[in-house]
Parts: sequence; structure tokens; C-alpha cells
Amino acid sequence: MDKNNFEKLINAASGKLGTSPEKLRSSLEKGDIKGLSANLSKADKEKLKMVLQNKELMNKLKSASNPEEMMRILNKK
Repeated sequence: MDKNNFEKLINAASGKLGTSPEKLRSSLEKGDIKGLSANLSKADKEKLKMVLQNKELMNKLKSASNPEEMMRILNKK
């Protein structure tokens, strides 16, 4: 994924998570799952945990070329 698409994804995700793009980026870089999920419902926290623990799915997400492709991958799981 190129830098522009990554920034779009960070901006969109930060809005959904109720945090700033900078805070989200920092949490991702640190691997801070609690920071990522602080504003999520219990059900959404479980979904996030399941995605992060699925190595095959994570590899597919890492290879996605843009945020739209990532959403297609997540919706197929």
C-alpha cells in the first residue's frame, strides 16, 4: 500500500475509532491494542482481536494495495 492510501486509511479509521490520526498511528507503531480499542464496544473489541490473531488474514491485509481492497478482504472473512 502506498503512503497516500495508508494515510487515507489512517484518517478514516481514526474517525471510526474516535481518536486522532496521530494517536492511531502511534498506537499501531507500538502495537498497542488497548489504545486502538479503547473506544470500541465489547463486540468490536472481540472482532479486532480475532482479526489481529489471524496470521493469514493479516498477511492478506498487509498486501492490499488500497483501503477499499482491505475492506473487501475483511468482508470476505
